[in-house]
Amino acid sequence: MPLAVEIVLIVIGVLLLAAALIGSGISRRLMTIPKMKRAPRIVIAILGVLLLVGGMWGVTTEEKHHGPTLAALKEHLPPDVKSRLDCTEASETPKDAVELDCSTPGSVPDQVWYYMFDDVDAMQNWWWNQTDPAHQPGGECTTIADFKQGSSLSYSTEDRSVTTGDIACFMDGNTVVDVYTDRRFNIVVWSQTDSQNFSEFMNWIVNTSLPVGDDGATPATPSHTDYGQ
Repeated sequence: MPLAVEIVLIVIGVLLLAAALIGSGISRRLMTIPKMKRAPRIVIAILGVLLLVGGMWGVTTEEKHHGPTLAALKEHLPPDVKSRLDCTEASETPKDAVELDCSTPGSVPDQVWYYMFDDVDAMQNWWWNQTDPAHQPGGECTTIADFKQGSSLSYSTEDRSVTTGDIACFMDGNTVVDVYTDRRFNIVVWSQTDSQNFSEFMNWIVNTSLPVGDDGATPATPSHTDYGQ
């Protein structure tokens, strides 16, 4: 519910309670309002309480939840992705996340999805459940052999002082699939294409796909990383 509506409900609720109070005879010395009968006063008072409580509940909920927005996710899309791929809001999204489907026939990769989550734990949990890294025995995602074997690993900042995210790669038939997280912005990038385009695909992942934003953003640390245990 929009904040302006919640404020209006609160104001109306207060006015109704005041009307019921004045109608009961309290403070009538200051106002030339006739005393209201008991039944209408009760109805007005109940309505006022309901509006007041509803407005306050809406304000409290609004303050507690600041989930991701599609606009925020779009701000993190790499410029080349914005210009080359056709990105639209996905029809179905994971819980507490927003998703852009950038799948574009004829491009490499031809299927791309960007997901933005409410927090790093929600992102990590979803990535784990989707990729099942515990069953990806390899430790590199650089060659077609790594994808055929199935691999998962963490990657870090240039000085290797902070873990930036996690990567899982595998094959789905003749399709190469790469799914990685970016802990700076709670974003998952899922991309896939035909194995015949492997070299171009890897070049896109390394040089183009990474979300953009504040270069000084510090990657968050999940409360735990092994959701399979």
